[in-house]
Amino acid sequence: MLTFAYKARDSRGAPVGGVTESSSQTEALRALAREGLTVTEIKLGARPIDADQVLLRAASSQVRREDVIAFASQVAVMLETGVPLAEALDAFVKQTKPGPIRSVMEVVSDRITGGVPFSQAIAEFPRAFPPLMINLMRASEASGTMGLMLGRIADYLTKERRTGRQIRGALAYPLVMISLALGITAFLVTWVLPKFAKIYEGRSAALPRPTRVVMGVSDFILGNWVLLSVLGVAAVGVCVALPMFDPTRRLLDALKLRTPVIGGVFRQFYLTRAARTLGTLLASGVDLLEAVRIVRGVTPNAQWEALWTAVERNMTTGKTMAEALQGSPLVPASVAQMIAAGERTGRMPDVLARIADATETDLDETVKNATQLIEPAMIVFMGVLIGGVAISLLLPIFNVSGIMGR
Repeated sequence: MLTFAYKARDSRGAPVGGVTESSSQTEALRALAREGLTVTEIKLGARPIDADQVLLRAASSQVRREDVIAFASQVAVMLETGVPLAEALDAFVKQTKPGPIRSVMEVVSDRITGGVPFSQAIAEFPRAFPPLMINLMRASEASGTMGLMLGRIADYLTKERRTGRQIRGALAYPLVMISLALGITAFLVTWVLPKFAKIYEGRSAALPRPTRVVMGVSDFILGNWVLLSVLGVAAVGVCVALPMFDPTRRLLDALKLRTPVIGGVFRQFYLTRAARTLGTLLASGVDLLEAVRIVRGVTPNAQWEALWTAVERNMTTGKTMAEALQGSPLVPASVAQMIAAGERTGRMPDVLARIADATETDLDETVKNATQLIEPAMIVFMGVLIGGVAISLLLPIFNVSGIMGR
């Protein structure tokens, strides 16, 4: 038997590819035709690399969330005014400048023209379109509410982007300040301090202890900069690789939630995202159990993932979501009680939407408070680090007349 790699189109016009075994190329073509495939390329041996597909996948990974929001908003308006989906997609492609989102939507538009469902077409690009959007569009196709659903997706993604920016802003400030402090200190120690040391060369002057300590650090860095550079790169590699191991990831995720100041920001962030996602999914007609599975993927923290796994397990045994959430340190008691009330009254989407609004307000306040606490801490840190080096440079100058007189 021979192995043939092929590219073809199915009965709906969607491109497919794969490998088949047959005694000859003719027999392979007949077998694929019996499967309803129209072969466009067949080759003996390994599967051919589709350069266009490789470029398209690379483009899809560069699609910005802002582009997806703009797409959902514009197409939602067109669908709600009665424009067919294929025409709406074609109009969006024509008015969009060349770029990743246009390349992806051109393919999606072709899939729609070929009879492929919209949810299936965008599912080919998981890096461009989040799983939540794919699932919501699948639900809307069954209910005929695609325009309404795209508008809801645009609102959801806009709020998620705003929340994400808050978290990045809260974390970026201390990282920038620490990097700046370390950079200035390294410049002083490796460049400025050695020039000051030349002033006292050959004069048998006893430098103050702080100056001698900083000079020793400077000499060590300058004499071992290659080794220190290698160690620095290795340390960065270890920091990147460690979260890939489950035990380390669980530990880091636990620290992320328990760290003073920053931990409160992350707790509010995960709670806000979970409530908003659940509310959006349930309001769109997605089954509760399926919604829980999706939410587990949008709260990337080991402890939250374990919580949603427990919720799913309890629900499959006949228990309610509130029963699994009650008693969890991740979910405030008031939130669990509101969810229990929503389950009793059958108004879970409304309750979750209100919880999301309330927790988002709390998140704003938490980020503001965290920033106010971090700012003075960073000022003190920079003052101690840079000020200590500066003082060690100035101490000999205070006694310069006595030193030069020897």
